[in-house]
Amino acid sequence: MTTDLRFQSIRRTVAELVALEAEVAERLDQAQQLSSGHPDAIATIRRLQPMVQTHRDQLSVYLKDTGGAEPSGESAGPQSASGEVTAFSEALRDLSLAFQRCALGYAMLYEMALRLYEPPLREIAPKHLKAHADAALSTARLLPGVVARQLAQDGHLCACICPMCSIGACGCVDLGTRTLITAWSGAASTESGPPGFVLQDPGPESQLARAGVQGGELLLSVDGQHVGDFWETQVAIRKHALGDEVRFLMQRGSETPREVKVRHISDYLKA
Repeated sequence: MTTDLRFQSIRRTVAELVALEAEVAERLDQAQQLSSGHPDAIATIRRLQPMVQTHRDQLSVYLKDTGGAEPSGESAGPQSASGEVTAFSEALRDLSLAFQRCALGYAMLYEMALRLYEPPLREIAPKHLKAHADAALSTARLLPGVVARQLAQDGHLCACICPMCSIGACGCVDLGTRTLITAWSGAASTESGPPGFVLQDPGPESQLARAGVQGGELLLSVDGQHVGDFWETQVAIRKHALGDEVRFLMQRGSETPREVKVRHISDYLKA
């Protein structure tokens, strides 16, 4: 891929994220207008507004420095299922979805920055990804309390018959909030990875390509040391000086593992 095409792909993705950040800012403003009587929500919204503006500013600077242009059209973000949002709970739900969409956008941008080697975005994208993932949870965790307050305002008081609620010490909001947080944080822990590091298709004429290695194969160990992810593999290779031989134990499907010898030939420049 030529440099011009590489930057064209990256700039297009950055411009889309600028538009998404603008949508998040609009949803924050909308939620703030509906947040009267919810001090916790107001504090969260005010905390997140400067973050979103900072993200937009950083992306805009990148576009300017690389010759790109900010989008001029309307953003196409998630819309409320009920049309016009009139309830604060709906506004919070849609705001959390917008933060999630931004987080996924930054995950895509980070992978592009890694594969196409764009150092500024390799630094920016994961920070913004983490910030938006945190913001999505911060806004979502407000929902149980907001829904309960809206029900009470409509005359629907707690009808739970548990020992707490039956004496007036309603625990429904606490339970709802804890259940939401547990589901959110527990989702990642249920993912189980393969017994090694899964390789993508090796680059043409690379050492692994010449050795017949294919995408989807498992790198089980480096010099006899088990590796299960990117960082463990990097550490194992970096134990060698440039030019040293490195022993990979590879496995394709259910075949018997085999050893492939390569050389450590490249690394980032030391600061």
